Amino acid sequence: MRFVAAVVVVAFAPGAFGSAILDEAKRYSRDFKAVVLAPAHWNRTQWGGAALTIGTIAILMREDEHIAHSIQARRNSSTDSVAMIGLGLVTKNHELRDTGRDAFESEIIAAGVITPLLKRAFGRARPNQDETNSHDFDPFSAQESFPSGHSTNAFALASAVAGHSRGWVVPTIAYTVATSVAFARMNDNVHWASDVLAGAAIGTATGHMIVQRHRPSAQHAEWSIIPTVGRRGAGFVVHITIR
Repeated sequence: MRFVAAVVVVAFAPGAFGSAILDEAKRYSRDFKAVVLAPAHWNRTQWGGAALTIGTIAILMREDEHIAHSIQARRNSSTDSVAMIGLGLVTKNHELRDTGRDAFESEIIAAGVITPLLKRAFGRARPNQDETNSHDFDPFSAQESFPSGHSTNAFALASAVAGHSRGWVVPTIAYTVATSVAFARMNDNVHWASDVLAGAAIGTATGHMIVQRHRPSAQHAEWSIIPTVGRRGAGFVVHITIR
């Protein structure tokens, strides 16, 4: 079914914008609470997956220095180019429309709240700091290597895009770009391998959960706002399509 409606608002309504912002803030608050409390509702399979992820991160921590040395020993112009391409694709301002809202919220919660708190709590030194090693932790210090914020952000975006996509092409591209960002952080010697894996896990889990929480049960609505100016004032045309 396709239904199109157009609504013309004759004058600007600051109160409506304030209400919209307040509603958005409430939505973020509810979703953040749900993300934080999610482990309390996990089943055995989900706890198993979490344990596997944490175990893999722990193993990587033991091998972080070896991995970092190997990457730096093989670093060349080609790997730098891949890193720059990945960062350029992620930071470009794309019109994601349907996925944009979930992607933005996922990045705010995962990379803007969760990861910064963990960075401060763990206080891990970066591999490019002088006289440091992979086991240099100083909780609640200025050291902020674990988890990787760039990786968290990239995988939060990728998981939101993948969650709104059908088939395998778009998700594959999204996760490939996110992976290139994670590799770039190791290639530039600013993060350990376990840093980027932890960031990827946080971003992916948050993005997936946000998409699932907002997934429509039946119909899907698309909307856009177009500014308009008339003799009686300025306003917006709200175009709504329900499929």
